[in-house]
Amino acid sequence: MGILNVTPNSFSDGGEFFDRDFAEQRFDAATAQPKAIQHLYELVRGGGTIIDIGGESTNPEAIEIDGDTEWRRIGNVLNAATTIENVSISVDTYHVEVARKALEHGANIINDVRCTWHFREMVTVVKDFDAHLIVTHNSRNDKNFSQTNDPVGKIVSEFEEILDEAIRINFDAKRIIFDPGIGFGKTQQQNLEIFRTIGEMCSKFPNPVVCATSKKSFLATAANGNDGKTLSSATIATTVEGFRQGCKIFRVHEVAENLAVLKFAQKLYE
Repeated sequence: MGILNVTPNSFSDGGEFFDRDFAEQRFDAATAQPKAIQHLYELVRGGGTIIDIGGESTNPEAIEIDGDTEWRRIGNVLNAATTIENVSISVDTYHVEVARKALEHGANIINDVRCTWHFREMVTVVKDFDAHLIVTHNSRNDKNFSQTNDPVGKIVSEFEEILDEAIRINFDAKRIIFDPGIGFGKTQQQNLEIFRTIGEMCSKFPNPVVCATSKKSFLATAANGNDGKTLSSATIATTVEGFRQGCKIFRVHEVAENLAVLKFAQKLYE
């Protein structure tokens, strides 16, 4: 899963693929190609089979934007992405109205980083389409989570509640994908513990589990460096380990490099 941030302020590549004129739909496609579209094709050429388009930074210090602003940022990119064959399109949003519009425009997956906060509301939208929903565990609104001694157990418990709720509202649980939410309201030690035991979640649920560690701050702390090369190398390490533990989807900024190590990991572990 290649990450395509169409934002001015994302933690890793903020502004790199953000064209304000394109986002505000003042762009003339006949005269130039916006950076976001160029990167879209780079991710696909690198081997990305899912492209995850995001219009709002998930950095804890970022200012929230409304759904209209988010849609203006991602709409043109989404329209371009849905014309590419054999590639699934994910939209990274917690705005229900943006999710519906994205699905109407051909998105296949909604990646909701707040889904444990409002699962019923979001799944009500997704169930109207032939689409999947990534449920990210987010404890930023849980002041007590940082004190728990068993973060993995708590996450598993909440995911079990999600599956029970899906049954109650007649949503096909096979369309749910889980992301343990590393970096979303967890301490450094909790992030390491969650990743160290991510295989427990892979074994516990039939649903795919996402390895979403790419260039996150917990890697910078663990690897003692936040420069690009250090974060890229640390991400590759988590990709191999995540594969070994059973993760099925790898959400990364650098597709080609991580795909290469996944092919090597397949030779080792399969």
